[in-house]
Amino acid sequence: MKAMSWTLCAAASVVALQALAQALPPPNANGPIVANPPGSIIATIPDPDPAINNPDKVSWQLFTQVNAPAATTGKNNNVLFETWASDDDTFVTSPVWPSTAPVAKLKVPALVRFAPPRKGPNPFVVPMPPGATVSEEVRRNKAAFDFIVDHKLFTRAGLKQAFAAGKPIVFPIDAIEVKANWVPASSVNASLYHVNTASDGKQYALVSMHLISKQVPNWTWATFEHMNNLGRCDYIGCRDNFGATDKYVAPNSSTGKQYPACGKVQALKDMFTAAKLESAFQNYCLKGSQIDFTTSTGQPTLLGNSVTENGFVPSSSCMTCHGNASVKSSGANAQNVFLPNGQSPNGTPLPGSFWNNPGAPNQSLKALQMDFVWAIPLNAIGP
Repeated sequence: MKAMSWTLCAAASVVALQALAQALPPPNANGPIVANPPGSIIATIPDPDPAINNPDKVSWQLFTQVNAPAATTGKNNNVLFETWASDDDTFVTSPVWPSTAPVAKLKVPALVRFAPPRKGPNPFVVPMPPGATVSEEVRRNKAAFDFIVDHKLFTRAGLKQAFAAGKPIVFPIDAIEVKANWVPASSVNASLYHVNTASDGKQYALVSMHLISKQVPNWTWATFEHMNNLGRCDYIGCRDNFGATDKYVAPNSSTGKQYPACGKVQALKDMFTAAKLESAFQNYCLKGSQIDFTTSTGQPTLLGNSVTENGFVPSSSCMTCHGNASVKSSGANAQNVFLPNGQSPNGTPLPGSFWNNPGAPNQSLKALQMDFVWAIPLNAIGP
């Protein structure tokens, strides 16, 4: 009876999540109402914090930065982020920043590995094209790599010491991380994709990318998808108030379908030209940026990639999920990535996840937050 009750509850939760995702109004669908139009005195003041005030523009600036050409030999097609340290370079006994660009060692996506078992099919899964098995890699720039290494956050022993110290983990403002998803190049029209060779000697096509930057305390969050990804704007729509000619693309009434190509404004085209990006990157779309857990009226903000978060896009919040990345006093991972129903937590993190008796005089640390970086609790080495 308890099992049946849980199943019914979980099913109801999933339906509610889908309804929430579809019922939420499209924030900034046509851009914000501008209180100080161009030409006003206020409009002439330089933006003090573009990462907050114009996150989509900053997301594209980061995209052009990390995807700038960086080929080191005639045998690779590297862009900048592909020369950065991977998880395999970071979470080892003696981490050393790679002197040559590390060849990608693609893995089963983390969110596939940590997903709870299900009974029956997931109604939110978007089928991939035949042969398009998704692989994943995580890379970080030297600022992020050095911070993890210098603070010994790559070992359980180091995490145990960090918990005992009780000091917040705060990455430097120039830290950047990239999570990239790939499929075999033979499963798509490879001429339309950024393609590179992995450690198995086979070629893979880039289909999606999460990109985060510590320019603000809770990081900037952006997710990009190839224009041909089926279901790209399903459930929560696609929003780009800077680079897209269509600022908001509503979700289709039926899922798993093709969406129109994301046309780009001249300012973004100029940005691509200045960065000398390969032409294939014109085919990638910003699905959305996230800068807070909730809207000003308390509604959870949602952001999910149809590839990376396939199966739980209706409830996905990059910030909330990563905000739960934390360790226990033993240095081990403290939180579940998923809710029991296989969906994602969203909205403001729960204080009780991090504190015993939160807000009370006898409050004590329960889980030390890893500054939104799941790679640390999930990959730290040692007992």
